Formats: sequence, structure tokens, C-alpha cells
Amino acid sequence: MIFIKGEDVMDMGTGLDAIMSVFIRYSELSAVKYDAKRDIIKIEIALNDGIKTEQGSRFINRYHQSMALYYNMTDMEPIHINLQFIENSGITILRLYRDSQTLREEEMELYVRLVRQEFASLLIRDDNAIVAVAPLSGDEKRNLLHKIRQSHDSYHNIFAYRDEGRVFVFNK
Repeated sequence: MIFIKGEDVMDMGTGLDAIMSVFIRYSELSAVKYDAKRDIIKIEIALNDGIKTEQGSRFINRYHQSMALYYNMTDMEPIHINLQFIENSGITILRLYRDSQTLREEEMELYVRLVRQEFASLLIRDDNAIVAVAPLSGDEKRNLLHKIRQSHDSYHNIFAYRDEGRVFVFNK
């Protein structure tokens, strides 16, 4: 599910491209939420088992090492980055917090590949064989953001969820 909440919606930058594109393309992503006030994107992946603390720490270290190499290669410095494992009734949520200003789609692709490599047998995802659609065009994104910004509500909510390989978006 994608959830965007706040008084402003992030600019037409790469953060918006990244969260829209990767959520549609990667069924491993169970939730993507954007906090406009803090400019933080929260990305969640669900795992079908409890993860031992040692395995979680090892993955977090590997993730940070991989991202440090990526950031060095792309000459980029993230403003905010935090990765956590959250245990809940035998299911583990892998939660990544990232700022929208420096988030890139290639970074999310690397993140998903790392998760697949480490937790492939535990991933909870929609495995329907569908063809990934092309990223939204600039006009489509501008139109969506314009409609959100023109809303007369004091805050804006967009809610989306994936069902059988399709993404449904609602403007609440």
C-alpha cells in the first residue's frame, strides 16, 4: 500500500518517481508511506517468519555497506536513512526510512535485490505473473500532483494497495 499524508506533496523529483515506480514493479514492497511534514518515505517489506537478531543485524550491516558503496559511486549523500526489523506475531516487517530528496529508483532496486538474496524464501509478496508497466509519464505525475494540491482539504491523503498484481489508488 502507498500512503501519502501531509500538507504538501513532495516535488516532482526523483523521490516521487522512485516510490511510484518501485511500488508498481516490485511485489515485495508491502507498504510505502510518505510523511510530507518530515519529508520521509517509509518502505516496508513483510517476511513470513521471525528473524533472529543476529541475522537481522548482519543484514543491516550488509545493507549499509552496499548503500555506502552505491552512494560513493553516485556521489550522493542521503539526508535520512534508517533500517529496522519489527517483529509482530511471527511476521517480520523490514522497515526502511529514507528522505525523498535523495532517494533514487536504482537505490530501491538494489535494496530489493539485497532483500531477495537474503530472504527469498521468507518474502510475502504477490507472485502473479504480470508485465510491469512503464513508469508514469511526467504529464501523468504532474496531473496527479496538481489534483492533490488543488484539494480544499486541510490535509491530503492518498491511499493505494496491491491486489492480485494490480495497484488501486484512492484519494480520501
